[in-house]
Amino acid sequence: METNMTIQEQPLRDEGRKAPFIKEEDVYKEIGVERVPFSTVLSFEPLICILEEKARSEDAAESALAGMVMEKLKETPALRRPITDNSVLNQHKAVVDLLMMMVIPGALRRTHLAKVSAPFDMNSIYCTPSLGELMKARKVKYVINNSNDILYCAMVVNACSLILNHFYGQNINVDPPITLSIQPEGHSLERHYKTQLDIQYVDIKKRRPLKPLSKEQINGLLSNIYDIDLWLQHIPPENFEFQGFVIGTLIDITEEEALSRLKYSLLERDAVVNPEKVKKLEHLVRTNFGLPELRLGVTAIDYPVENSLAHKYKIRFDFLSKRHECLLSPENRNSIYEKACRYKEVLLIEDLEEASQKTPIEKDLLEEGIRSIIVAPLFNKDEQVIGLLEIGSPHPYELHSFIELKFKEITGLFSMAVERSREEIDNQVEAILREQYTAVHPSVEWKFIETSYNLLEKREQGPGNATADPIVFHDVYPLYGQADIVGSSVQRNDAIQADLTENLNRVSRILKSGAELGRFPLLKQYLMHAKRDIQGLQKEFNSNDESRIVEWLHSEIHPLFHQLRNTYPSLAGPVSSYFENLDPELGIVYRKRKAYEDSVALINNTIAGYLEEQEKAAQKALPHYFEKYKTDGVEYDLYVGQSLLQRGQFSMAHLRNLRLGQLIDMCEVARIVHNMQSRLPVPLTTAQLIFVYSNPLSIRFRMDEKQFDVDGAYNVRYEILKKRIDKALIEGTAERLTQAGKVAIVYLQEKERQEYLEYIDYLIDEGYVTGEVEDLRIGKLQGVQGLQALRITVQLPG
Repeated sequence: METNMTIQEQPLRDEGRKAPFIKEEDVYKEIGVERVPFSTVLSFEPLICILEEKARSEDAAESALAGMVMEKLKETPALRRPITDNSVLNQHKAVVDLLMMMVIPGALRRTHLAKVSAPFDMNSIYCTPSLGELMKARKVKYVINNSNDILYCAMVVNACSLILNHFYGQNINVDPPITLSIQPEGHSLERHYKTQLDIQYVDIKKRRPLKPLSKEQINGLLSNIYDIDLWLQHIPPENFEFQGFVIGTLIDITEEEALSRLKYSLLERDAVVNPEKVKKLEHLVRTNFGLPELRLGVTAIDYPVENSLAHKYKIRFDFLSKRHECLLSPENRNSIYEKACRYKEVLLIEDLEEASQKTPIEKDLLEEGIRSIIVAPLFNKDEQVIGLLEIGSPHPYELHSFIELKFKEITGLFSMAVERSREEIDNQVEAILREQYTAVHPSVEWKFIETSYNLLEKREQGPGNATADPIVFHDVYPLYGQADIVGSSVQRNDAIQADLTENLNRVSRILKSGAELGRFPLLKQYLMHAKRDIQGLQKEFNSNDESRIVEWLHSEIHPLFHQLRNTYPSLAGPVSSYFENLDPELGIVYRKRKAYEDSVALINNTIAGYLEEQEKAAQKALPHYFEKYKTDGVEYDLYVGQSLLQRGQFSMAHLRNLRLGQLIDMCEVARIVHNMQSRLPVPLTTAQLIFVYSNPLSIRFRMDEKQFDVDGAYNVRYEILKKRIDKALIEGTAERLTQAGKVAIVYLQEKERQEYLEYIDYLIDEGYVTGEVEDLRIGKLQGVQGLQALRITVQLPG
């Protein structure tokens, strides 16, 4: 709770001078705390009783002093009665001062922050000069660590507990910890205090007979300290009156409080990543050291630099973050940062101006206004350097060895915060990698976790080179499908051929113009070379032509063109125009091929997106392994079986459901590509293929390749068949099995044919395909014969 209060001047008992204090009614109004419902009366009688005993003491000094005060009190009987009118205090000021001297010795008044008031009364009757000085500012920001309700609750329970101790034989230690932060106007740093109440001069009077309380009732109160209604029900306020006074003292805990808040702040998420939270940390460090101009810097760093990861940690709040991309770059060797990492020690420079052999780091620190600096390396659990912490001051020698000792106390806190943030960022990066690039599919992640846990147990049970168990799934059924772009190789070659031809024609025109400007026979030789290449491309094209021509353009023609542009002004325009027509990254004409590759990418991404959406729905029916690849089209593998399930039961109905779903998906892919034609830079179509394999097999995760492969020599036959069928021809013909707008279903067994004919019958009824079903035999492939296929035509929109 933060409250801004206006301090007003009121006559207070402060050795005859006026001192500022906060009016009681103003305090209650400002901080929103209700008054304690008990009757309280100011009285010096508890103190006077103690003085009477001291006057009879055997200690001569104590007896003499107490006796003198008692003699004065004989002259002021009004001070021995409950005081309800503050004018009594002003009338007997000298005697009141003597009484205050007995509870707050004069030697302590200049340093102690103390005030005297009636019990549970915020209106003080006396405060020490040091407290008066603190409160002289017209505007002071007070921050109390308790909410209004908790503060009121603490005051009521405190009063009730004193009654339980006094009348019911309890021994309850009640002193609710209340901390107060005070920041006078014009000060950038606050001071923190905790309150301490001295209640030895408080007496409690019964107004009515005591209400009996059982042990169970008292225990019930102690178990419900926030239930104020319950407390006041058992201890009615109208039955008691508090007489006497309390002494409230503020104890400065600024360093302890700032350090505590710093620890708490560093536990927050993104404590050293969020810029606003780092500014908060800087303020707490300033308060802890009592230096309002202190600057704080923290950065994640790896030393040696070879340990650095490819990604950054987003923790870059050092003083030179805007000047140096890497604080430990070679030119910064022997800087204060590099030495702190190398020696793994906290380093202090009292005045950078006087430092000898300044590196660029020290020079830039001075330009940043840093004159005095302390730098500490931050370590992880393995004692590796993971960051740097620094504090700096614009004043030379403001940071010294005593500050360095305090600074070392907080480096461990920042080490933990930086390590935690680095780990969180590492985990985020890993999550992205798992999502985008790795082969660990969510459906089998449980197996990897299980295997990792087993490996951890092995390492804990004994030393040695513990290895992870192989990850193998037995008796799984494969489903393979692909949507291949028809004629992709021919269309790619045609696009490359067209771009190279255009490139060479542009080169030829410039060479011809250059040859006419003077005696430059080399240009004519290059012109002949270009014309021959153009003729060769028109006759026949192979992959070697592309690499050879591109190499010739980059190594010989382009350097020559730069020279011609500088030598012949008339060629400057044509040469510049030539380079403007080249792709900025490839350095060649790249139009036809780019249009083709953009079309392929659009088709691949669209098909992949559709399959991923269908895959999400299929995973809900039964978890299974799925992996897709993008080439000139999209192909994918799907494996399903009991061993892939962490829980649940697999049945052949699941396999049939996935097979029918796959067939529907292939029909939808053909429709999607057909509908995309108007959006493609180069019109392309796809041919769909499904391979049916009913024998269960095993798949194993290959650690070297980070992916699953079919396991075992017998099961490799499946992979061989899968790789060869997409180029298959119909037996006795030159016709490719896969055709645009159609779905080919390759199978091995008659029962598979019958199963898929049932699926096709359903697709015909639903309007996915036409009624034409081709029953085909596949021509002999290398090492493969006897394959058969069904081929259906997808019903495309008109």
